[in-house]
Amino acid sequence: MQRLSFRQRFIAVAGVALVLLMGCGTSRPRGFISVTEFPPGSSTEETPRSWQDARVGDRVEYVFGAFVSGSSRGGSSVGQLFVEVVAVQAPWVWLSIRITRNDGQPHPHPFLSHDFVLPMRMGQAPPNLPDPIKDGSTSITRLWAFAAGQHWSARQFARDDSMGDGPEQQRLYATTPGPLYLTNGLLKIYFSAVSPSDFAIHSLALASFRRGSSTTRGTPPAMDHPLGPGTWYEVREQTRQGVSEKRVCLGAEQGYLLRKIWTRPPTGKRCEDFQGAAVLSLEDALLNLVNKTLGVPIWPPRYYGAPLPRQGQLQLGQSSVLAYFDETPDVMEHVSLKVTVRAFATDVWNPVLRGLPMEARFNQVSEETFWQPRGGVHQFISSSRLSGWGTWLEPSELSTSTR
Repeated sequence: MQRLSFRQRFIAVAGVALVLLMGCGTSRPRGFISVTEFPPGSSTEETPRSWQDARVGDRVEYVFGAFVSGSSRGGSSVGQLFVEVVAVQAPWVWLSIRITRNDGQPHPHPFLSHDFVLPMRMGQAPPNLPDPIKDGSTSITRLWAFAAGQHWSARQFARDDSMGDGPEQQRLYATTPGPLYLTNGLLKIYFSAVSPSDFAIHSLALASFRRGSSTTRGTPPAMDHPLGPGTWYEVREQTRQGVSEKRVCLGAEQGYLLRKIWTRPPTGKRCEDFQGAAVLSLEDALLNLVNKTLGVPIWPPRYYGAPLPRQGQLQLGQSSVLAYFDETPDVMEHVSLKVTVRAFATDVWNPVLRGLPMEARFNQVSEETFWQPRGGVHQFISSSRLSGWGTWLEPSELSTSTR
């Protein structure tokens, strides 16, 4: 018998692991998707839907599995991801995004213990949409897929770099998104990567979808825990040359998330111009959330086994929060000691941080770098600090005020 290569053994083990992750103990687990090059005898695909047809209660559910081996931060995670329309007030569709364990209980990851709010604007998809699979040559195949009890005309985007020790990637999209408009028609994402020392798999597959009711408009939820769109935040930076401010504006339109940085913030607190913004599809943002479910991270970020940084109060605008202060010396400097001090909010869900988008909430809120001579007073080099944040939608469309 021919001996299996390391890659072949990995594929066999990974296949078993993925089946266990996605639905142990069932002949056809939830999220099971089969594909064929031939159309079925009949199709029950619904009339195409769009964001303009959104109804309160529209929902898609995905099951996910993630597995990493060979790393000190490795582990596995399975669960469910829900995207649901909770309010429709044109031109806005308000989404609730929730991640749970496989049994429907709250996810144990401390950063995923709250539902996230995302206002999506009805309108036009932004120009220069990102490719489903970035970099390199991608093959596109048209086929039929069976998922969530329905046949779908689909397109499969695939790239396989496994022969060169690269990743294997596959994405399956419904040709006509129909009721899956919330995630641009996504049916499945699969990614695997292997090396002699470790490997990783993640998968996201459609489990169910639901059409809501046209009899209610819903009430826009509070923006206490926004995923990002609909908000802004500013960072104040100081060097020996002077002070500057940077504003990050976050928006979403027609299934895509937008991010634009102003080096000189415009007057007022609105973010109306997203021309030239970086674009990320909603399903990629959801995949980023799934990837965060692998293990419970050390907070604040530090090397495993390192002691907790010191705690203290940090002033943010007119309020203060309890923060960890992590001091990191640059051991490569011999004449003087270069030190960087980063501050992280001790409680990322502190009410003071209400309305702060996820990307800023789970990052340092301040950083200062200075020289500390061996026998003298420290000399300032640079600093940055979160200086403000809030919402930029019209007050009548929000249930919380701009910060």
